[in-house]
Amino acid sequence: MHDRPYTLLSCGMSIDGYLGSASPRRLELSNDADFDRVDAVRATCDAIFVGAETVRLDNPRLLVRSPARREERAARGLAPSPIKVTVTERVELDARADFFATGEAEKLVYCASSGVVHAVQTRSLWTSTMRSSTRSSLASR
Repeated sequence: MHDRPYTLLSCGMSIDGYLGSASPRRLELSNDADFDRVDAVRATCDAIFVGAETVRLDNPRLLVRSPARREERAARGLAPSPIKVTVTERVELDARADFFATGEAEKLVYCASSGVVHAVQTRSLWTSTMRSSTRSSLASR
């Protein structure tokens, strides 16, 4: 398995088959043991991907929380947390969202070229706080 990339999918689901609720309040479907298991898996990953709607509604930090796991990553020459990745069509992402504002991990936002042009032309909030290297990588795609 080391010669090919692989993807892990992780989601919490209620006993009746739902991923969340209709209310604007976040529905936590996990317990402390499961959060720790997810943190352990996250610490082994190169990147973590969430949809833009998850960034907007759940405001995830996407960080490795365990200090020991962050130190282990650093000892292997890795950043304390994986790269954060999202995909958006509307490019309506708040630069104050935890996706952008927490942690030192690189943040990648993928969208159609027209979305990047629109964001730059309208000076969308998120473009003002992205590191120039991330902006450059977005503009060159």
